[in-house]
Amino acid sequence: MKAETFSLKSALKRTSVAASLACAVALSLSSAAFATTDNPLKLWYNTDAGSEFTNALPIGNGYMGAIIYGGVEKDYIGLNESTVWSGGPGDNNKAGAADHLKDARDAMFRGDYKTAESIVNQYMIGPGPASFQPVGDLVISTSHKGATNYRRELDLKTAIAKTTYSVGGVNHTREYFASYPDHVIVVHLSADKSGSVSFGATMTTPHNNKKMSDDGKTLIYDVTVNSIKFQNRLTVVADGGKVSVGGGNISVEGANSATLILTTGTNFKSFNDVSADPSAIAADIMSKVAKKSYEEILNDHLADYQAIFNRVKIDLGAADASAGDVTSARVKNFNSTNDASLVELHYQYGRYLLIASSRKGGQPANLQGIWNKDTNPIWGSKYTTNINLEMNYWPVETANLGECVWPLIDKIKSMVPQGEKTAKVHWGVSEGWVEHHNTDLWNRSAPIDGAWGLWPTGAGWLSTHLWEHFLFNPTDKAYLQDVYSTMKGAALFFVNSLVEEPETGNKYLVTAPSDSPENDHGGINVCFGPTMDNQIIRDVLNQTIEASKILGVDEDVRAKMEATVKRLPPTKTGKYGQITEWLQDWDDPNNKNRHISHLYGLFPSAQITPEETPDLVKGALVTLQQRGDDATGWSLAWKINFWARVHDGDHAYKMIRMLLTPDKTYNNLFDAHPPFQIDGNFGAVSGVNEMLMQSHNNRINLLPALPSQWKNGSIKGIRARGGFEVDSMAWKDGKLAYVAIKSLVGEKLNVVYGGNTATFSTVPGSVYEFDGNLKLTNQPFEPAEIPAKIQAENYVAMEGVQIEPDESGEPNLGWINDGDWSSYLVKVPAAGTYKFTARVATGSETASTVTIADSAGKALGSIKVDPEKSKGWNDWYVAETSISLPAGEQKIVLQYNGEDTYLLNIDWLELAADATTIAAKNIAMDFGVQLVRMSRASLAFMVNVPAGKLFTVTLMDMNGVKVASHQGSGAGLVEFGDAVPLSAGNYIAVVKSESRKQTLKVYVH
Repeated sequence: MKAETFSLKSALKRTSVAASLACAVALSLSSAAFATTDNPLKLWYNTDAGSEFTNALPIGNGYMGAIIYGGVEKDYIGLNESTVWSGGPGDNNKAGAADHLKDARDAMFRGDYKTAESIVNQYMIGPGPASFQPVGDLVISTSHKGATNYRRELDLKTAIAKTTYSVGGVNHTREYFASYPDHVIVVHLSADKSGSVSFGATMTTPHNNKKMSDDGKTLIYDVTVNSIKFQNRLTVVADGGKVSVGGGNISVEGANSATLILTTGTNFKSFNDVSADPSAIAADIMSKVAKKSYEEILNDHLADYQAIFNRVKIDLGAADASAGDVTSARVKNFNSTNDASLVELHYQYGRYLLIASSRKGGQPANLQGIWNKDTNPIWGSKYTTNINLEMNYWPVETANLGECVWPLIDKIKSMVPQGEKTAKVHWGVSEGWVEHHNTDLWNRSAPIDGAWGLWPTGAGWLSTHLWEHFLFNPTDKAYLQDVYSTMKGAALFFVNSLVEEPETGNKYLVTAPSDSPENDHGGINVCFGPTMDNQIIRDVLNQTIEASKILGVDEDVRAKMEATVKRLPPTKTGKYGQITEWLQDWDDPNNKNRHISHLYGLFPSAQITPEETPDLVKGALVTLQQRGDDATGWSLAWKINFWARVHDGDHAYKMIRMLLTPDKTYNNLFDAHPPFQIDGNFGAVSGVNEMLMQSHNNRINLLPALPSQWKNGSIKGIRARGGFEVDSMAWKDGKLAYVAIKSLVGEKLNVVYGGNTATFSTVPGSVYEFDGNLKLTNQPFEPAEIPAKIQAENYVAMEGVQIEPDESGEPNLGWINDGDWSSYLVKVPAAGTYKFTARVATGSETASTVTIADSAGKALGSIKVDPEKSKGWNDWYVAETSISLPAGEQKIVLQYNGEDTYLLNIDWLELAADATTIAAKNIAMDFGVQLVRMSRASLAFMVNVPAGKLFTVTLMDMNGVKVASHQGSGAGLVEFGDAVPLSAGNYIAVVKSESRKQTLKVYVH
């Protein structure tokens, strides 16, 4: 055992070596860990939303969004459709902008930033883009006055919102959901007394160009917003009662139940084509859904939604007693309750919102997802590409929401033509495409607002999402081929637009002019080569280079990109020890700006890591401390991810606590900038995933930033790069207890936890189960045939013990506490008395005991670990005793007991025939195998068998595939990897001599 920290108490107690039983235990653990009957995933309230948008409950199907206010007499349901925007086809380029590039650059390079900014503002900024528009409202009216027992809720497990209340002794229910399979919004009204459902329904819109009509069964609403024409269709299906449609209203009286069905069709086909027929689209949708019953519509919705949502389950600890309170009260009180179940609810709500606002065929989630009530929304409710659009999609891969990424992928690909025009007009670049810091439905890509909008790296950042999707699906070369030209175009813009800076003497290639997003240096925005640009461009070029290699294309283009990436400015630290935000050391240590753009390299990129760049991590910590903790909601969400990446779980949790307050989270759990901005909801989901698992730089790091607040917990279903999925993972007392990782495509698995690493070649569809020491547990165990020396780390099951290296680098068991145990599978040739020997060490001040027990718990003998004989955790000595064992395959358990916090380390144990036992003496035979450390890429074994006896050593990978085999006789050294180095990872060595066999699990660094 080394110096400090604490011991691991495994949550998983295996009592059999059979893989099938191991799986059963794992399933039992998962079942217990994910039970949620006492804490349903519901937002609920005991009053309606009034007129407050951020009190109302959102539903959506990726095409359409609705937000439900839940009024009894007047229930307003705000409507949106993802292609209803202002404006129309066309660009927002500023003619002649590129003609002024040289003047702006020259001014900056001579240090006259004020003149450069004036040139940019006057000649290089285009008009603003379009804004996301509301469709209007669906309004349900009743005569129900004096309602009691009111409740409003949103069930995340079903994506169904519900309003219930009582009037005149009748209990009324309204259920609302948005169906992706049927492309409709549904409201089902019912009551517990026949004939009690009566209401009116109509549609309104804030837009002036509108016309309401009907066909006797359906209300039809035609509306025009600039270039967009849309049509709403609303119909009702009633069980009993009287239905009438006319005069812009649907009336239902005396029904047992009724179902309102609404859809919206628009004329939008693409950013440059608005020739679709909204009436034909809406009519087709309604004709198809008319053939289905309410139950069929509902069941198809549930099957579609739950197939995605149910993939991930999370348990962060026991729910607080306040978990049943109304949701707004839970947010208000979170900083005093630390209710883990509220974090779970907020996490799953973020996943829900992305499913609701981003599905194939619709547009990507914008600044407000797919929900907006205003014709002039804040920031246009558009796509801000210097952080916000990207943050919306940070959790899409890790949170196992793969279906939700396609609107973003399709959007990025569709932006190329407009971006190519802007590259030519604004930058004089004929090869490549650019996006600045905002875009819209029409893919406008010019800089807007002012000099701080001249940030040419938006296309670069967006293209990294194309590569990220491939990293999570690394065998899908057809996808990579499809997006490669888009990636290449983003990369080539930089190859063709970067210029050599004259200031540093290093002749770096830089963006010029640019800015560090929404921040300034001395009141000036324009600069050249800001750190975020350099980091993004480095990713774009390296990722496109790698893609070209995988696809075997564009060697000449690749050479240009390789030459360019070598000349990019490196990320560096400044006079305060901080990561510098600009190429120059201009940082103000008192600047609290919400944007921390220069830490892009920490997250979402992985250019700054504790493992590879510890000095830059120190700089990142200085930057985070300078900027402070408090910020807007979305900035706090980014900081969760930052602190997770530097492996500080408690500080990441502090950001969660600051986010889950009424100032940063509205009553309906929407994120507050303020005002509402949905990216913080999505960024927080990503942050929690990063706290529990990270998978950048070709390794899966488990629990890298687990906060002390989440002492016990579990998660299942999150995904890792390389095509892996956490089938289930549990931790206890702050330490990993169990993890099962599924290989989806058969890539190499490299798992890290604490100081342990496990590396395996994998089989697609197979699940690899590990204990807290990353010891593979669902592979068949070979018994050690007595007499045998067994390395202590080669247990078949354990609780609490940890594998650690001794001072020479050899593994042993340490961090052993009172009550811990480890068990071993042995094969005893004959009943009798056997000598048990163990190599132990201790740094404890008091003696401890190792009791040897059988599988039933019966004590067979014990050894005392004496501090008088060992003066430190690596001061080894041998202790022994005699035990009686029956013949056959069996398990022995070493039980560790003592008074100190840490008791002992154990290196190996040995069982041999006692010299006084005739039965054992008759079968005794010299047979020994010892691992000998050679080079880092080879394995060697010293094999000892009687002179003249043959032996075979077979080396296999963890899937049982033979790597190599050697034969010998007597005593000899067998080495693998001396001629051709072995790949890093775990191996199985099987040594056989006549009827004797010994199996060792070994690791190559």
